[in-house]
Amino acid sequence: MNQYFLLIACLQLWPTITPVSPATTWGPLAIIFIVSASKEAWDDYNRYLSDKKVNERRIWVVKDGIRRQIKARGIHVGNIVWLHENDEIPCDLVLIGTSDPQGICYVETAALDGETDLKTRIIPSICADLSSEQLGKIKGVVECPNPDNDIRRFDANMRLFPPIIDNEKCPLTINNTLLQSCYLRYTEWACGVAIYTGNETKSGMSRGTAEPKLTAADSMIDKLTVAIFIFQIAVVLLLGLAGNIWMDSHGRKLWYLMYPAERPWYDFLVIPLRFELLCSIMIPISIKVTLDLAKGVYAKFIDCDDQMFDPETNTPAHSANTAISEDLGQVEYILSDKTGTLTENRMIFRRCCISGVLYGDKTGDALKGCQTSKCCLK
Repeated sequence: MNQYFLLIACLQLWPTITPVSPATTWGPLAIIFIVSASKEAWDDYNRYLSDKKVNERRIWVVKDGIRRQIKARGIHVGNIVWLHENDEIPCDLVLIGTSDPQGICYVETAALDGETDLKTRIIPSICADLSSEQLGKIKGVVECPNPDNDIRRFDANMRLFPPIIDNEKCPLTINNTLLQSCYLRYTEWACGVAIYTGNETKSGMSRGTAEPKLTAADSMIDKLTVAIFIFQIAVVLLLGLAGNIWMDSHGRKLWYLMYPAERPWYDFLVIPLRFELLCSIMIPISIKVTLDLAKGVYAKFIDCDDQMFDPETNTPAHSANTAISEDLGQVEYILSDKTGTLTENRMIFRRCCISGVLYGDKTGDALKGCQTSKCCLK
């Protein structure tokens, strides 16, 4: 669409064919480009702030046997990173210790694979008997493969040096890792050694070049624009042909039109191009900027919607991409399974029937009913 308006603006620079001042098109076109560029710059700036917030987070690491806080961007491969409950994992780690006596922890991988159910991670057997004091002093080697984007597989080996253990090699799998962008849940603390950082993490390797996204409304408008343009070309050709025929038969005989006696080679193009400029208003030049402004307003409504706020996690709605926000209004059906990918695994005891007696109130939570509580006590 922008190419079409740029073509019209360039044609208006030809004084022979333009019926209006070029400023009437170049002015609005400049405003359109400024608004579009400002919108893209605003989206890029918000992404920059998001990345900066992640990189500026304070993370506990162990350096030279001393636990200290550094910025997430300062984590290097080999650092021992300490996490607490609900912390976001800043890089790919090999789990070496947790607060759980069984050596397990729980992670939420929704940001990585879309699944909301928690996954269990376990420390390698070689680290099973290490105390929290020893975790900050261990020395060893983790033999890792080259960075890749396979979040389901990790084949590596770990060796710890004396005096902790005597060079025993321990195999590692994906169940021994904590991957970037996941969250530590229902575990007081966990620690791991950094194996991949920055763009070499599995999450970073999965990121590709962002492609422009078109909404259903954009696709429909593009199709309508093409249809209008084809109709416009047909009208221009018809009127241009009729205009040239009239000019050859009558127009050149009218002295007051002041047509030159010698016609240039492009003379047959003048009338059709004039009609093209006159018909250019069939496609409004303001449609692009209007859509961009409307999309920005949609995104702000989503961000400020109190009904899309999760009080349990204190998480508001956030429109990550203002270009496709109106697609939410096109959703008619949601097809979901029970694996936790699109749903939350929350089991609620609604009602029960014991010896023909129905227990549970209108709230739909049987555990809140006093009759159910008395029955359970009996």
